Order: sequence, then C-alpha cells, then structure tokens
Amino acid sequence: MNSVWLQRLAVATAALSLLPIGMGALVTTLGAGMAFPDWPTSDGQGMMSYPWHLSMGDKFVEHGHRLAGILIGLFSLALCATSWCLPTTKSVRIGCSVVLLAVVAQGALGGLRVLMNQTTLAFGHSVFGCVVFAGLWLVVLMQCQAWKDLEGAESASASLGRLAYLFPVIAVSQYSIGGVVRHFGKAIDIHLIGACAVVVVTATVAVVSGRSSSRFVRRLSYVVVAAMVFQIFIGIATWLTKYGLPELGLVAVQHSMWQVIARTLHTVVGMVFVASTVNWSLAVLKTARAKGVSKATVAVI
Repeated sequence: MNSVWLQRLAVATAALSLLPIGMGALVTTLGAGMAFPDWPTSDGQGMMSYPWHLSMGDKFVEHGHRLAGILIGLFSLALCATSWCLPTTKSVRIGCSVVLLAVVAQGALGGLRVLMNQTTLAFGHSVFGCVVFAGLWLVVLMQCQAWKDLEGAESASASLGRLAYLFPVIAVSQYSIGGVVRHFGKAIDIHLIGACAVVVVTATVAVVSGRSSSRFVRRLSYVVVAAMVFQIFIGIATWLTKYGLPELGLVAVQHSMWQVIARTLHTVVGMVFVASTVNWSLAVLKTARAKGVSKATVAVI
C-alpha cells in the first residue's frame, strides 16, 4: 500500500524538477554557465547569502539555477525520508533513494563543470539531468494503481516488447546528440536524421500500443506522441529563430527573445519526451511475458 502523502510529494518533486531543468536550459542558451568562477560559493559569497535579487543578466540566471538545484535537492531528501517512514513498497523506497543520490551527483557534476570550466562536463550535466528527470517520474509511475494492475494484465506482444527495449535508447541518443549541437555546435545533420527516426519509431509505438489490451499502456503512448509532436514544433521554431530562412526573408537574431524561448523549451520538452518513453517502455516490460522478452528483466521491474 502506498501513502497518499508520499504520492503527492513524489508528483510535487517531479513537477518541481522542471524549475532547475528550465533554468539550466536557459543557462546553456544564454551561455551563462561560467557567470561565477567559483562553486559552491558565488563570487565568494554563500549560496543563500548572495544578493541574488540585486543581480542581473548571466549572474541572475546562473545563481537562480543554483538555488533551484538546492530546492529540488531538499524535496528529494524529503521524498526519500518520507518513503522510509510511510507505508509503501520496497521498490518505491529504493527508487526514492536512488533518485536522491542521483540529484546529489547531478549537483556535484554541475559544480565540477564550473570549477574545471569544461564544456564536456556541461554536456554530461545536461544528459545526466535528463536521466534524473526520468527517474523522478518513474517513482511517480510506480505508485500509481494502474502500475500495480499491470501485473495481472494480458501479456504484451513480442513487437511491443522489442520496441520497449529499443525506444528509450533511441530517445536518449537523440537527446544526447541534441546536447552535442547545443554545447559544441556540431552534429546538426545527425540530429535532424535522428528526429526523422524518432518520428517513425513514435508512430510505430502509437500503432502497436493501440492494439494493446492494457489501457494504461495505450494512455502512456498518447503522452509519448503528444510530447513528440510538441517537440517537433518547438524544434522547427528553434531552427527558424537560430538559423533563419533567407528564402522567405526570415533573418535570425542571436539571443532574441523568441530564440531564447524556443531553444530553452526544446531542451525541456526533450527531457519530457525521454521520460515519457522510459515510462511507456517499463509499463510494457512489466506486462511482457511473451516469447523474446526477458523474464529476468520483467522480474526486476
């Protein structure tokens, strides 16, 4: 039995994680990652004593990102402690503990990025942040009654089982390539090809999920499709605001308001898409007992 309060705290923590994620994406968009040369202090002042409300520009954005990181850290700590105090399953407790450790590691990685001034670490910070975000929503998923009901659901088809393994790999790879584009300015062609592949696989997931006997799996596939469609539109907006379209007289203005919004949203929605693919895949694997799907994997889930 899961505590209602634990469920609410898990949802609040997962939703609140969008704040540091959004701020972090904005930091990358504006190139404000090295607004401060020190960490965990900011210009030699403590994290909480720094006059953030008086700062401007890059320092306002970067310190805001740091404060948001502290906030999600406190919520993750409360979530972990609550999971061990209130009635819930062992898997949820383990999930909450892993999430807390991941949030701490993410904060440390962000600090190392500043201290070592390495773009590679900034890229790793972004990709690992996507993993942490997916983990937070997985903890939420594990507490849903529909998740428990999957144990008695009809077995997933072999095609669904194979997609469940493949889909998250494709989604994370595409997000990572997007990170290469953002942080290093490379691999834009590969990213565009990857976007086409994601559209094809997502469409396949929607069709195959529509034949599933599990209403929960079908609903999760709707979330995946919605996230993908939104991401495609944001991706087009990002391209137009960053590179322009001279043939139509559209000239890109660097760091314009619309460009900043589009590029930042593209990263955030990309994380939402990855998290939705992970949740869908694990829901499928929980029901999977068909030939070709690992029983050991299902047992772990």
